[in-house]
Amino acid sequence: MNFDQYYKDPVIRKRIAEYCGGNADNPDSFSAQYLVGYGLELLREKNIEFMSAPKKSFDELLEKSLDIYRSVWDIESTLGVLDIEYFNIDSPGEIYKNPEEIFSLMEPAYIKIREVFARFGINPLTIMTGQGYHFSFMVSRFSAADKKLEQIGFVPGNLKNRYKSVQGRRKRPVSIRHGKAFDGMGKALEYAVFMIIKELAAENFAIPCVITDVSVGKSSRGKREALSFDLSMYGDPIFMRDIRCPFSTHQKHKLQWYKVGKDIAENIAPRLALPRNDTSLKKILETRTSPEKTIEYAKTVSCKIPDFSKEFINLLKSYEASKLRGIHRDFDETFINPEKEWPQTYDMFDHSALPECTRLALLLPNDNLMRPTNLQNLVRILMFKGWHPKHIAGLVTSKYARKQYNWTENWEKYEPASRANFYVRIFSDLILTGIDGEIDLNCVSAKEMDFCLREWCGWDLSVFKIKGEKE
Repeated sequence: MNFDQYYKDPVIRKRIAEYCGGNADNPDSFSAQYLVGYGLELLREKNIEFMSAPKKSFDELLEKSLDIYRSVWDIESTLGVLDIEYFNIDSPGEIYKNPEEIFSLMEPAYIKIREVFARFGINPLTIMTGQGYHFSFMVSRFSAADKKLEQIGFVPGNLKNRYKSVQGRRKRPVSIRHGKAFDGMGKALEYAVFMIIKELAAENFAIPCVITDVSVGKSSRGKREALSFDLSMYGDPIFMRDIRCPFSTHQKHKLQWYKVGKDIAENIAPRLALPRNDTSLKKILETRTSPEKTIEYAKTVSCKIPDFSKEFINLLKSYEASKLRGIHRDFDETFINPEKEWPQTYDMFDHSALPECTRLALLLPNDNLMRPTNLQNLVRILMFKGWHPKHIAGLVTSKYARKQYNWTENWEKYEPASRANFYVRIFSDLILTGIDGEIDLNCVSAKEMDFCLREWCGWDLSVFKIKGEKE
């Protein structure tokens, strides 16, 4: 069976539509605001990899055998989506070559994530993707939990203006209240992720756990590999992010052959993203390689995103009593210098006070200041120098917001302050909560991570540690 035939099966269409929040026979019923298609057929037809599409294009996207995504922006709810992925710097295609080994390696994390959510009464829909898992649930916009999320959330001024406008994929304005709830969900999930990472570290999980794909040294297995907890969707406007649907194909490695290698791209067929929950790892790995088996499996599961509005209050109460909540409140209540003052404030910063490897991100920000590893290092060192995290975000924003750097990122679509706030907040939170002990803030580790620009440059990164012993 080919994927064109697979997507015509009514059970598959039903399951994908469930995840989109509606009925396959009436895509206008979807609570998702829009859909996205990604795949080889678009590359052949239009020389593009992905396209946003209105809900009415549901059939068209399936007929092209594309990977199908739904918007994170939902009409009826605020979505909670935790995305985890395995990555390997030395062998980016490892999870495609050896899925049994790598998913088995990840299994303790899969169990731990579900265990932590379960403590608060939350049982997300879990979906195995090509490189990891998504854990999805929703909070109704009419619930007490969503009102709490609004109180926790923060929307920068420029993003408020964008939320009020209608253009591109935005067929309606984004409620500022919904924008705040979306940001609040990111903060609450950050709290849960920190809890998960601390417990995995205490249980000697085999590989490092990081927030986004920051570079790492070798794990206990002798490989530069890690498990990424990717919360980055909460650092962008809600109208810009989407999430893969269960029972979608996964053909990312076919298009990103330059990352994983032509051998993997040409010889490994697309996998299928499948809901897992309590299904055994062995069965799910066997099923996702066969459209026929997947159709049979689809008859036994639901892909409706579960509503945990009531139970989510438990997580919010724990978060609000935590040290992290106070850190977030301080971050949001501190304001960056206004743009008109940048020439007298952020622009006056003396780059020569930073090690060579760190100053590069500010001197040549495109695309060095977009890389999580560079941002993490900048945050560590400026915090050591006494900078407030919000003003580090202001410094980064002052770079993102200027056209002179010929950005490859489209800042007409994304929001500079929102992106800067997210990454700086995450990396500073890791330090302030003690999770980031900065054990790899030294020149030996920097070289192992390919972060070092010039050996024996005269700088010693270890002297900038806030926590841990100086080397």
